[in-house]
Amino acid sequence: MKQIIFFICLLFAGNISGHAQTAKPELIAFTLKNNSLLPTKLTVISYRPDETGNGTNGFLLGPYGAKSFQFPAGTKIYLASSGQVNTVMSGAAISNQPPFLTVKKEDADKVFKIN
Repeated sequence: MKQIIFFICLLFAGNISGHAQTAKPELIAFTLKNNSLLPTKLTVISYRPDETGNGTNGFLLGPYGAKSFQFPAGTKIYLASSGQVNTVMSGAAISNQPPFLTVKKEDADKVFKIN
């Protein structure tokens, strides 16, 4: 009887662990670099294929400063203008516009110069 209970517990535990694992997409790392002596204000808007909606990240890059990102392949990256930021903040999407970058596996560890 103990063996049967033990076997059932093993099956149950294996079933739970199989369902608990979710497929996370491989993240591709790349860097945006300010190629100027002047600071640059950027707003990066991203549309990931594995999520609904967008991600918005505003920041200031100092002279020759850099910021690294990680996104899955297929993510559309926009270096948003103030008009695009206003569009996104109003609840509309800009994903139908041409992106600055659509992330690919080949972009791993690349540095993209801004300015």
